[in-house]
Amino acid sequence: VFALSGFLRLAMGFDIGLSTKCVVIPKEMDMCHKIGYSEMRLPNLMGHISMAEVILKSTTWQHLAHTDCHPHVRTFLCSLFAPICLDTFIHPCRSMCVAVRDSCAPALACQGHPWPDSLDCDRFPADEDMCLASLTKEYKYLHK
Repeated sequence: VFALSGFLRLAMGFDIGLSTKCVVIPKEMDMCHKIGYSEMRLPNLMGHISMAEVILKSTTWQHLAHTDCHPHVRTFLCSLFAPICLDTFIHPCRSMCVAVRDSCAPALACQGHPWPDSLDCDRFPADEDMCLASLTKEYKYLHK
């Protein structure tokens, strides 16, 4: 069992290829609807293997996704919880993570939650690699 869990942890950092499957994004994940695609890969980039686990874990992020803390918060969260179904995983870029974290961490802090270790921006690829970047690189989101 230990060897398998170690393999999954290792594999999640790369493309796990044939061991993934495409499934329709469930209605319970409304934060990931109307984002430009309707099918996601399982397991996802958070290591969730079953749809029940994806739904359960993603519901804790629904509120943040629907706040206006950053224009790319839904894109960022959905790229992790409901990654687009392509031949390989497309991770969010580190810069997107940092931008979303810097804008949204205060909203989490107000609810008594720190930015989680599972979303540590250092785990994501630099912008020079193939990854999902913000539409404008130096975009700073300001509340009106």
